Amino acid sequence: MAIAVEKRKQKGGKKVILAEPRGFCAGVERAIEIVERALEIHGAPVYVRKEIVHNQHVVRELEERGTIFVDSETEVPEGAVCIFSAHGVSPQVRENAAGRQLNVIDATCPLVSKVHQEARRYARDERTLLLIGHADHEEIEGTYGEAPDRTLIVEDVEEARQVELPPGTEAAFLTQTTLSLDDTSEIVDILKERFPGIVGAGSEDICYASQNRQNAIKAIAARSDFVLVVGATNSSNSIRMVEVAEAHGTPARLVPSVDHFDPAWLEGAETVGVSSGASAPEVLVQQLMERLATLGYVDVESEVTAKETVVFRPPSGLELPGEQAADDESTETAGSSPAGGGAAEDDAGKLLARTVERIEVLLRDEADRWGSVDTRAAQPVEAIAELVAAGGKRLRPTFCISGYLAAGGRLDGSAAEGAVVNAAAGVELLHTFALLHDDVLGNAPTRRGKPTAHVKHAGIHERHGWAGESRRYGDSFAIVAGDLAFSYANKITRHLPGAARDVWAYLSTEVIVGRQLDMALAAEPAPDPDLARWVAVCKSGQYTIHRPMALGAAIAGREDLREAYEAYGVAVGEAFQLRDDLLDAFGDSEATGKPAGPDVSEHKMNLLLALAAGKDADVAALVTDGENGDPDRLRAAMLASGVRQEAEDRIDELVQTARKALEGAPLADGWRERLDKMAQQVAYRGR
Repeated sequence: MAIAVEKRKQKGGKKVILAEPRGFCAGVERAIEIVERALEIHGAPVYVRKEIVHNQHVVRELEERGTIFVDSETEVPEGAVCIFSAHGVSPQVRENAAGRQLNVIDATCPLVSKVHQEARRYARDERTLLLIGHADHEEIEGTYGEAPDRTLIVEDVEEARQVELPPGTEAAFLTQTTLSLDDTSEIVDILKERFPGIVGAGSEDICYASQNRQNAIKAIAARSDFVLVVGATNSSNSIRMVEVAEAHGTPARLVPSVDHFDPAWLEGAETVGVSSGASAPEVLVQQLMERLATLGYVDVESEVTAKETVVFRPPSGLELPGEQAADDESTETAGSSPAGGGAAEDDAGKLLARTVERIEVLLRDEADRWGSVDTRAAQPVEAIAELVAAGGKRLRPTFCISGYLAAGGRLDGSAAEGAVVNAAAGVELLHTFALLHDDVLGNAPTRRGKPTAHVKHAGIHERHGWAGESRRYGDSFAIVAGDLAFSYANKITRHLPGAARDVWAYLSTEVIVGRQLDMALAAEPAPDPDLARWVAVCKSGQYTIHRPMALGAAIAGREDLREAYEAYGVAVGEAFQLRDDLLDAFGDSEATGKPAGPDVSEHKMNLLLALAAGKDADVAALVTDGENGDPDRLRAAMLASGVRQEAEDRIDELVQTARKALEGAPLADGWRERLDKMAQQVAYRGR
């Protein structure tokens, strides 16, 4: 991030340093667009509960177009259109709206919706929720309403030091998205020190836009004599920006509009920093800049600390004539990048960020949809979201995107670009489906360093003393969540072009058939290296490397790459599975995020074990001993057989095969080298 650390005086004139990013964030833009679209589709009047965003200029403009702002949903005529503001509402508000049969359109910022989902999850886990924020802020009122009997509001450092919880209380914390990251971090540190074992998202809940604007304020404050922040007096993020500037030693003032600006503030100031809060329109900044110019501040320099690319689409049902339905093609992008990346920023990274955002938006919408029916209906959706959010290598979407770009696909706003994002999101959701089911089939206790879905929900069942068997409940829950992930994978890919649809059909079928054979080999532990290899390639390699790349090529219209991609993908896929087997047998659970050795412990006939059993009688005997066998003896026998080195040699051969498969392939510039590197990263990970 390009930040100067010393204040600079402009010789011969006064100067303005204009912060970027500033002004409207994606959530605010989405909320305003929702109101505008509702007016166009439904006609005036439409009603908005509270201010759609905290800015009177925006409110007045929308009022002039036929929007009526009310303090409560109870003031809206029955059956009328009622829009919830970007700050979110409590379940009670939703119930009131339903009782009045209002046509509700939800403009809640997706980042705020995420906090609401977390609040519901912590409440279901019977945790006491410490909600960090300002009690009178609409966002906090809405989040608090998710679990009022389990929530305590912590407004500042002093309250963090004083709040008391009964001994043995399991606690969690959440934060208002528009708080200062520095202030929030201090409060969180105190809570973690006082309540060991407390869990929470922490800085992840700070709105990206709020953080970016605070970083920009720090940058311009270091170079300015005075800082002006355009924003409303009830805008939390704008107020925080003023506080951040002052905390860095530069006097600052909030400017709701140019009419509130006092030139006397700038007495003796040669360099003035200017920015605006996330709900302040750019026109107010420009009016202030014009006023500053009349005072001699004509030299304007921009301080760019990040480039924001986030776009949140409006909810479905607000499509204007000629537009596709909202879930037909991804239009949202994600994240912000350090200044200076520009066109040099990697296209694959951009598409992967869009893919993750595509999944998150889908799951947020689905959680809200089913949560409005009953909180329990949203639990499987949230289980999928938790597993996706836990991270993972994102190999499958990465190879799908790479297959597209290596085939000459471009980021040009075309239908193909949207299709590859949907395809990449689909393969990640298909992987999530496979993980949820595999964890049940393999009785895995952890995944990505956290309890697996079936274990977690078996524990919830047991703690509540519900009817039936806890383990059966947990297994059933994870199976339902996996089925739902499979459904979403098919939903998100349903409009792929014909050739890509054929690839998708093979992909989704192979992973299921491969699982059946995987189960059969586990139940009948007879060494069969050829079948074990087929299972490894089908169940893992095909859907990890080959088919995702083929999806990308099909979307790019490059059927001529099919053979090269298959040869590369099958080789890298087998290397991937062999490495997975090696990590299972001899790896570290801290590094892999899952227990080491479940295949060996259960004598599951994976590719590595089949190779060892096929060449060594001691290994074969221990394998057939099944549940009565000793995993440590089996692991020692595998080492003695030399299969570990044999597998490493085989991986080396497969990497070379993959490299040769691409030698004559007509790939886009630089992609042969990149795919070569990706093969090595996959084959030698964790070694």
